[in-house]
Amino acid sequence: MEENYRLKKEYKISSELFNRSYLELQKRFVLPKSRLYTAVFAVLAVGIIIFGMFVMKDATTKQKYMIYLGFAISCAFAVKEWYDPKKMRRNLTESIKALGEPVYCVGIADKYVDIATVADDLSNIPEEEREKAAEEDPLPEKTRINIDENFQLIEQDDYFMLMKGREMFYVLPKEYFSGDELDIIRSLKK
Repeated sequence: MEENYRLKKEYKISSELFNRSYLELQKRFVLPKSRLYTAVFAVLAVGIIIFGMFVMKDATTKQKYMIYLGFAISCAFAVKEWYDPKKMRRNLTESIKALGEPVYCVGIADKYVDIATVADDLSNIPEEEREKAAEEDPLPEKTRINIDENFQLIEQDDYFMLMKGREMFYVLPKEYFSGDELDIIRSLKK
């Protein structure tokens, strides 16, 4: 079935652009919560040390170990909350790098946006082997993002980020689109 798109365009996403866009996503949704928990655990660790300084004089060995253990656990949780978003971004960016730079296609209609991976170039493969290669490694189905109350469009200097709630996001690099096409993308904002 042929879709009725206002805009249909192919593009690529570099791993560096993906890394920057994912950092922007984390700044909006992940890092505030992570920073709050890091601060809470750091304050807890400092509180345990201050409490321990006043109690240590009269504390038994078991109580001293409990104070040290509480301090170590609080510090470990603070470091974990600080480090996990960085680790997640690095792992995801490395996974994207491993894919290379596949070609994507965006189709923008009035009430939805379709994004799909474009088929690889099979022209150098003999005719009888093309179908076998396509069957062995099929492309994923296109993703449809409905333009509703859960849809967000975030515009940065060199890319757009299309988001459906907090579950998924897609990056559209501006370098692949003309001025009129950029206006069509901007019109997705309500």
